[in-house]
Amino acid sequence: MSDDERKRTRLRDIEETLETLRGELGDRTDEPRDYGDAGQDLVAREEHAAQVEALENERRKLREELGEPG
Repeated sequence: MSDDERKRTRLRDIEETLETLRGELGDRTDEPRDYGDAGQDLVAREEHAAQVEALENERRKLREELGEPG
């Protein structure tokens, strides 16, 4: 497998992972919750956001290396 093929495969993997992460994140609810649940939810959202940001940065870098827009 060539280097470009590996990069394209990684791009597909990143796209699938981003879709999954965004689906897991879901909508924020405005239901009353206790502080423990709200804190756990906030931590999970921050972790998801960090993962999404890292994957988007990797995707952007790979696209630049492949000469693709985006």
